Amino acid sequence: MKGIKALGDRMVDTVSGLKLPTLGSEVELPVYVIHNAPDAEDYFFIFDFEEFVEQSRQGWFVRPKLRLWAGRSDFNRRAFARAFRESFAREFELARVQLATQKDAKRGWFGGLPGFLRDIASPSLPGVLANLVLLVALSAGGKILTQVLPAGWMRQKSDAQKLEEGINETKTKVDEALGQIEITLHMDLYRHAYRSQPPGRLTGVDYDAWPLPDYVKQHLMDGTSGSWW
Repeated sequence: MKGIKALGDRMVDTVSGLKLPTLGSEVELPVYVIHNAPDAEDYFFIFDFEEFVEQSRQGWFVRPKLRLWAGRSDFNRRAFARAFRESFAREFELARVQLATQKDAKRGWFGGLPGFLRDIASPSLPGVLANLVLLVALSAGGKILTQVLPAGWMRQKSDAQKLEEGINETKTKVDEALGQIEITLHMDLYRHAYRSQPPGRLTGVDYDAWPLPDYVKQHLMDGTSGSWW
């Protein structure tokens, strides 16, 4: 508990007026929502972090942009947002840990941040940096950090409870933004989702989309979220 309080104090001391790193070119983060059963709420994710990780390995702070592909979109958006956020944070952390073992990698979003952000990305608070990346990818863009981070992190008096409230506020912001995100239907994923049942609506299909990448095809039946990087 003492360590969390100290972390909160460092946040309050350093965050005021701090800006996001200068963001470079936009990098698309494709995410594939895979349905393996008739139930619309039964799905998992495949994240394509490859380009994002490669840019970060060079120490660049690119502007991520999520691109969601699915076979159907008639699922509960609130449950989807939470499942997506948790899966993204888990896969992001796995990528961060792997990059940390590479001595020559500068790691960009995955580690080359100011001291304050290195602290919130530490194992003691897993997933917080991933949520910040999600906020930028969803809408924050070049906004200053104080507009992106929760108000709870800017209060003069900081303790573990307020820090926890701030983290929860960040999760809420991410979930709200994910609930509004556009989901594009991919015909390959559509056929996969409805292969054992009557076909659903085709509203939102991108008929000009490229075929699914091979690594996605290879993992359509996994049933467990994962990432490609």
